[in-house]
Amino acid sequence: MIGLLAVLPPMAATGAAPAGPALSDPFRATAADGSGRRPLRSPEARFVPDLGQVPQGDVQADWQALGPYGGDVADVAASPTTPGVLLAGIASAAGGGTLYRSTDDAASWSRVAALAGLGVHDVEFGSGGAVFVATDSGVWSSSDDGANWTRRDLGIGPNQQVLDVALDPGNAAVIWAAVADAQGLQGANVVKSTDGGATWSDVTPPHAPMSGYAIAVDPADPDTVAAVFGGAFGGGEAWVSQDGGASWTDRSAGLPGNPVRAVEFAGSRLLVGGGQLFGSAYLGLYGSDDLGANWTRLDDAGWPLAVVTAIAVDPADPQTILVSTDGAGVNRSADGGATWETAIGGTQQLSAQSLRFAPASSAQLLLGASSLGVYRSSDGGDAFASASTGISEFNLYAIDTSPADANQLAVAFQSNNAGGLLTSSDGGVTWTAATAPATRYSAVRFAPDGTLYALSTGPSTVAPEGLYRRESDGSWTSLGPDQGDLYESDLYGIGFSTDDADLILLGGGDFGVAGWASTVWRSADRGATWEKRYMGADNDKVVDLQFVPGSAGAQIVGAYDGFDSAQAGGAVRSTDGGLNWEPALNGLPAFARLGRLCASAATPGEVYLSMYDSWSSGAVYTSGDAGGSWTSTGWAGMPVRDIACDQDTAQGLYIALEGDVRVQHSGDGGATFVRFSAGLDAAGMPAELAPSKTGAPLLYYAGSQGGFVSVRDGGVTDRVFADGFD
Repeated sequence: MIGLLAVLPPMAATGAAPAGPALSDPFRATAADGSGRRPLRSPEARFVPDLGQVPQGDVQADWQALGPYGGDVADVAASPTTPGVLLAGIASAAGGGTLYRSTDDAASWSRVAALAGLGVHDVEFGSGGAVFVATDSGVWSSSDDGANWTRRDLGIGPNQQVLDVALDPGNAAVIWAAVADAQGLQGANVVKSTDGGATWSDVTPPHAPMSGYAIAVDPADPDTVAAVFGGAFGGGEAWVSQDGGASWTDRSAGLPGNPVRAVEFAGSRLLVGGGQLFGSAYLGLYGSDDLGANWTRLDDAGWPLAVVTAIAVDPADPQTILVSTDGAGVNRSADGGATWETAIGGTQQLSAQSLRFAPASSAQLLLGASSLGVYRSSDGGDAFASASTGISEFNLYAIDTSPADANQLAVAFQSNNAGGLLTSSDGGVTWTAATAPATRYSAVRFAPDGTLYALSTGPSTVAPEGLYRRESDGSWTSLGPDQGDLYESDLYGIGFSTDDADLILLGGGDFGVAGWASTVWRSADRGATWEKRYMGADNDKVVDLQFVPGSAGAQIVGAYDGFDSAQAGGAVRSTDGGLNWEPALNGLPAFARLGRLCASAATPGEVYLSMYDSWSSGAVYTSGDAGGSWTSTGWAGMPVRDIACDQDTAQGLYIALEGDVRVQHSGDGGATFVRFSAGLDAAGMPAELAPSKTGAPLLYYAGSQGGFVSVRDGGVTDRVFADGFD
């Protein structure tokens, strides 16, 4: 199965990671918060299902949140007038988002209901409780530090995705907004209000539509304004106005022709930064002493990545400059950019999206990161610590458990051109960021011997795509397959043989210069070398792989997704340990998209395949001959995003679904299903299910709002699980 899309105690020497840096100390989720999540169990605590919480018609299930806390935090800011009030804007790479508010100085967070579902890209506090946020639906304002909100229509038509807001520091009525170009449909990319947001004027520079990324107002002269722009796949500009937006001067000459994403005044100097990982469209950081007439490059060869997302200037010292980077943490200069410290405070694993000093402080810093949420520093960046408790927007793509230890868990997450892995050695009470490269991971798997592997889908500008293995010292080794220096392998599925410890299979598809065929890769030496053993239709992807129990590792089934004219999704099979492959479509419908596989040792030779059999419905099929032929179980319902087989009970199945009922259970091989979803109301869209592999009766769920765990007991509810889950 795969997904679509603190100091830890000592671990056994199965590739377990040591404790992470200070920034990851905790991804904890141990106490109830404003969202109503129940306290989580400790590894020693008895886990007793609360039967009173089970809705009528459910099999007894009591899902409990595992965390980790976090989300794609685009910006975080503190009120200058009300101590303890902070706002964090969520803008998911997959679209949408929300706003979170803290009233206890980031000790806990709760969602702001008024902005649910809206991507929030920027937060700007004014004076006297005023605050403005940039959202996917225009500018929203509050007069009470974010307790209540009003939408401010920009008057520019339906496309009002605002990426940045800037306030005139000397006139609370003057507000600027940078607007996305909606793929060229929105030409009003800079708008201005002089009446607190009641009305707006289009003051866009005279250029073709291009998304406005950021605006800065000169504190010494509020008529002097800089605005920076970028295109979706490259191209960028910088413009300066010295008359409040009445006229503009193009200051792009001397800058790389890549997206400019950040702008800030540092005393009399103007700073701009930008770039993007896609296409290696780097820009870095530039400074100008004459409002952009001439530019000097300030980043140097020591920077891990020249992709700047935000610039923070010490309010007491304009020579102290910090920048957040998209994939390599925070860099700092104390001499105006002449020399740099990189990845300060242990931030090297962060895809940082925002960075700012707290009001009137040279020591307090607030950082927003993709996936990992909010971080704080109280010492000017020497150390950062997670401060995301209550932010339940962590978009997980995969989850797995170790066959050697029921408390060993791993999750994979993705954001825009970034991602990572988190591990837990105490059943999800605490989480630590893995030191693996900060790329998108499509799968995370423990091998039968307990070694942890993960599958990266790039970007290759951060690290090569392909399979990674965690070593006994906590480091990660890139294993390939490597088809070149570009992004050539788009991989999704991992298969381990339980009969041959050296045999590993990977499923996916070629990409770009390598072609577009669906593929299966085979390694007979634990990833030291690879052979491409299967090439299917162009634009298809082998998304899951399942060794068939009882076949001594010879029989393997792969599920593929795609839109080949002959068959939209389906299966392939091998009967010789992955050396040769053939279609396995007999009995499958013509539409069998986003397939997922499972098999149980309790029923050797039988394989289950879940799917979308239309874009609005799902189905489950079974094969008793390793994919030679398939038969529908007879069940029909919502689209199925994953399937898990009970390893101890013949014909026991769990499916994860779109819709309100996230998980269902079957005890008759998929002929009928009943709800198994109590406690998953806030779980978000499912990505993957993972039963414990040690005999512990637990089932894990990864979704768009974190991880969850439940007793996996097929409806038997009178058991109590203590230490060892006996």
